[in-house]
Amino acid sequence: MRLLAALATAAVVFLGLASPSQAGLLELPFDRISLHRDCSVEPCRHNGLRFKRIYVRDRYLRYDIHSRPAQYELRRTRVMVAPPAIVVTNGRYETDRWGGRHLVELPVGAYRVVRPARYQWVTQQVLVHPAQHYVTRRHPYTAYYPDTIVVSQP
Repeated sequence: MRLLAALATAAVVFLGLASPSQAGLLELPFDRISLHRDCSVEPCRHNGLRFKRIYVRDRYLRYDIHSRPAQYELRRTRVMVAPPAIVVTNGRYETDRWGGRHLVELPVGAYRVVRPARYQWVTQQVLVHPAQHYVTRRHPYTAYYPDTIVVSQP
């Protein structure tokens, strides 16, 4: 129990220590400068700078996205309907196990094909040309944008 109390006290002390570049965790409520230490240009505590939202009139750039859809074609391909039947000549199998389940039994050594695989011709969609997307810039016009600036408030 004393060990836990000593570790907790050591953690609080080390968190409160400050390095030369930034304030420690326990010093932050009493620090007059924020963590980034750039109080000359950014709003900090007690330096009189604040963020303000304004609207700026500037050119509005517009873009168009052009898309060309994917092209598919119907083609006849040969697919396997039934795998070949094989017989292992020496009677040994290697079982691939995953989580206690037998996934695949693979023959080890020589084997003999009893029945060949059965194939069938099918018509299926095949991707000939993938989709394409490109961006073009349109003629800009003038618009008002929201912007955030830093101002000094006395």
